[in-house]
Amino acid sequence: MSPTQADNSILTGDTPRNLTPEEITPALKASIRDGIGHAGMIGFGENFLGAFGVFLQASVTQIALLATLPQLASAVSQNLGVWFIERYPDRREILVRGIIVNAMTWGALALLALLAVPATVESSAPVPWILIILAMAYFASAGFTNPVWSSLIGDLVRPEFRGRFFGKRSRWNGFATFSAMLLAGQILTYGQGTVHENLGFALIFCLAFILRSLSAYYTTHYDNPPFSYRREHHFSFVQFLRRAPWSNFARFVFFLGTINFGVAFSAPFFAVHMLRDLKFSYGTFTMLTAIVTVTQFLTMQLWGRISDQFGNKKILNICAYGVALSPLPWLFTERIDLLIFAQIYSGVVWAGYNLASTNFIFDAVTPPKIPRCAAYQALVSAIFFFLGSLVGSTVAESLSHPGNPLSSSLTFAHPLLPIFFLSSICRLIAVTVFLPRFQEVRTVQPIQTKELLFRIVGYTPLLGSSFEVISSIRKKHFPPKD
Repeated sequence: MSPTQADNSILTGDTPRNLTPEEITPALKASIRDGIGHAGMIGFGENFLGAFGVFLQASVTQIALLATLPQLASAVSQNLGVWFIERYPDRREILVRGIIVNAMTWGALALLALLAVPATVESSAPVPWILIILAMAYFASAGFTNPVWSSLIGDLVRPEFRGRFFGKRSRWNGFATFSAMLLAGQILTYGQGTVHENLGFALIFCLAFILRSLSAYYTTHYDNPPFSYRREHHFSFVQFLRRAPWSNFARFVFFLGTINFGVAFSAPFFAVHMLRDLKFSYGTFTMLTAIVTVTQFLTMQLWGRISDQFGNKKILNICAYGVALSPLPWLFTERIDLLIFAQIYSGVVWAGYNLASTNFIFDAVTPPKIPRCAAYQALVSAIFFFLGSLVGSTVAESLSHPGNPLSSSLTFAHPLLPIFFLSSICRLIAVTVFLPRFQEVRTVQPIQTKELLFRIVGYTPLLGSSFEVISSIRKKHFPPKD
């Protein structure tokens, strides 16, 4: 047995195999193809909304609202999706129609980009607000479909290979997003600084529209089992909040929410920092953003296998702390080669965090309650995200004024770097306080968190390289004390 095979056996125990063709039913194949179309849409469209806002010369506050108001609209609309599936049992039909509306928003965004020529950007103050409104429409239609899709796919995927299936699906999704982002970056780079710069955004948003339309087509090939809803499955948001002190799932939801507060504190401003402060080209911006995506799809199947065997809480025990530390490398370097390693690290920890968070919902909630629980979880996360972005943008606006006592007392090289530092602090507080408050709900193979971490690093050279880079940065800037 080779060393790699041995490591694989040690890591995955009795579940190293991939899914068999019999386990991947036609409906699940349709789900994978639908996911590829959806992921391609994200690569061409969603990942460049912030860059489009910078192109439209949106203010820091508008950039923050562009990142948060759509998320809030998505969370509110999820409850509308729950309302629909509780009254109209044809989940596939609801899902298809919602995706069609979602696709149409990209047509409207492409038209906005076509009309927003650079010569009129400065004199068109309402244009960023129109972008925010259209982004809200896009996220609201996407949010409407989320609980419907979660309910339907929860019935189609058997629990015993859920981690491996979503790992496989996420890997294909990551490849599609990465490929779309690279092409989109090339398109935008070609027109950057010219009078046709807006046409690049119009083109990539058109491609997002086409791919989301294909996603709607493949969704029609899902199986459509009947949805069983009884009145006792209903509980209000207020009842959900009242159960929070005793509910394992509710404590998990507030863990995600508080993490989102810290993430939102800085997330809207990375595009601004790269494009405005560091003067990176669209190509460099795209490369650094895409690295996170490609790292996620390279490591997603590994996380899926770990999820099936050791549970989702063990992954969160590792990756939540990783997510909390991910903004810190941006404080210490502007070198693109070092930022590449920082983004690889970020992709690894976000892959595990996102997969474990998604799977935990399916494990912790009975199928009839999944749509409503997913909607409430999204609403709580969106509220925290909105509050985090509101506080972050307020601090960012204060730091942008040189006469402000706070800005004069800080010595960071760029005005947004304190936001990244405070974001990491908020995330660490959230992890420390809320991560121990909920437990794994499945019966899984026991393993110590430290042991699992060392096995992962030893098994995956990509993760090992990432941890070595972060360790070297830490040693360089924080030498050990005597």
